[in-house]
Amino acid sequence: MPSGAYNRKKGHDFERLCASQFREAMPGASCKRGIQSRGGAADKVPDLQMPVFAPECKRTAQPNIRRAYEQATEACPKGKIACAITRANGKGQTTLFTLSMEDMLDFISEWHESRSK
Repeated sequence: MPSGAYNRKKGHDFERLCASQFREAMPGASCKRGIQSRGGAADKVPDLQMPVFAPECKRTAQPNIRRAYEQATEACPKGKIACAITRANGKGQTTLFTLSMEDMLDFISEWHESRSK
């Protein structure tokens, strides 16, 4: 069974990968890991600091997407959109991006409006 240190490193590596992918998708935007802690006030900070979204990143054998999303909403600062980024362990696993239907509809509406101009 993997140690706690191994799992923390795997989680940190996944957060770094996600931040890198967002930086690639949004050149010039600041995307980096949030303040990390194993207890205390920093637990209420999104895993990534970036424009628009406040994600909770989870990479485990069987990610609990609903729990990850709940953690994201708990740590979501005002003006950001809570989301969960999850990926199961193993090669070839798909990374999932989860947010509420309400937030997704708002996001799509804004995108559609900007495309119609």
